Amino acid sequence: MKSSNEPVPERTRRPRNQKMLLAGAAVLAFTLGAGGLVLANSLQAQAESTTQASQKQLADVAKTDAETGEKVYVDAQAQVIKSLGEAGKLTVAGQEKPSFEITVHSVKTLDSCPLRGFGGEIKPENGNFLLVDISASLAASAAKAVDEEIALMPLDASVFGVSTGENQKVAYQLDTIASYSCQVENAVDIAVGAGDEVRGMLMLDAPYDSGQIVYDPEKSGGWTWGY
Repeated sequence: MKSSNEPVPERTRRPRNQKMLLAGAAVLAFTLGAGGLVLANSLQAQAESTTQASQKQLADVAKTDAETGEKVYVDAQAQVIKSLGEAGKLTVAGQEKPSFEITVHSVKTLDSCPLRGFGGEIKPENGNFLLVDISASLAASAAKAVDEEIALMPLDASVFGVSTGENQKVAYQLDTIASYSCQVENAVDIAVGAGDEVRGMLMLDAPYDSGQIVYDPEKSGGWTWGY
């Protein structure tokens, strides 16, 4: 049973082991414990929702951004659509400022990369290397919103996906041996912790040279940026 001080969204869809939900336009809740990182989609508290129809169960998201009042666009894969340079924001119910933000600033397509520590060039396993400029922040208050000792949001290649475009199936498993073997200058941290802000580059090994980058750690709905 939830304690009285936990933010309870109007409607939620939880995966197993879910302990806490944070509400926002495209909402990802997080905890870190023995069961691993858990993320889920939920509804902005007291906001009218819309359910996207597809063959899989999709998340409910607010029709408008709680902070700006702008319309929220969601594709058939439960991804809230953003432009490059535009932040995906998560806000704890009852708070005015976002607790988590992530932005994809740019994406560069490469057909090879320098082999880390050895020199020479290596080829992608999936067809294309994507060098992604990412920034993310997690408010210090996030540590109080979960029942665990550490509040984190992951930023490694395993939590990203790509698609050929809006409403198309998302391909994951971009964290190949080749992508991790690339020499990347100013590499982004693998996670952002409470009270931290990070920015850096991430190498993905993708089957598409254009389309959409997806941030969706639990494969249940997140944010997407066209490239």
